[in-house]
Amino acid sequence: MTTYKLILFDLDETLYPRSAQLMATITERINQYIAGKFNMTLEQASELRQRLRGRYGTALRGMMEEGYPVDIDEYFDYVHDIELNGVLAADPRLREMLLSIPLRRAVLTNANIEHAMRILRHMEIEDCFERVIDIRALSFRNKPDPLSYQIALEMLRVEASEVIFVEDTPVNARAARAIGMTTILIECPPSDAADYFLESILDVGPLVADLLHRQDNRPKVTR
Repeated sequence: MTTYKLILFDLDETLYPRSAQLMATITERINQYIAGKFNMTLEQASELRQRLRGRYGTALRGMMEEGYPVDIDEYFDYVHDIELNGVLAADPRLREMLLSIPLRRAVLTNANIEHAMRILRHMEIEDCFERVIDIRALSFRNKPDPLSYQIALEMLRVEASEVIFVEDTPVNARAARAIGMTTILIECPPSDAADYFLESILDVGPLVADLLHRQDNRPKVTR
């Protein structure tokens, strides 16, 4: 019988609430970047971003795949140039919840490491994770590409069935579930995309405690 060894968290709109509106701001800046870079209107840029994200998982991956001359460092610097003070605050309850989980903890994000570490430091939870796997570490194979999960699992030295994966995006959770991870969606209506659905990231700790309790009390197989 498989035993859980690691809990893997998405970053944006998972470790902080959707109401922070950070991703809405980042989305606006992606539209602005595309419009300025490729001489488009904001409406055209938004349509392109949505198409690329729908097909490739992220606009950046789509631009790379379809041959748009995008400077990756310039792109990340621009779209993540957002104010955090007054928008996102450290929550001691989140830190306490994370540290209470008796599993290895890591982050898997489609963003770059600089953005991820800036968010984690601002929220004062950087030291709650043994590793942050970003888009560069994945060789730009972003979620929900199955290869992105396989790369992450190899880096973390675990099997999919040993992982609990926490996300806010159904398509990403569905892909993780398809390869055997136990999946939790935050702030999403129930569907076939995940195993569990929670209103708040703070509810993850109690759910994981229950899963581990059930795991420890499974009937033992005797031969």
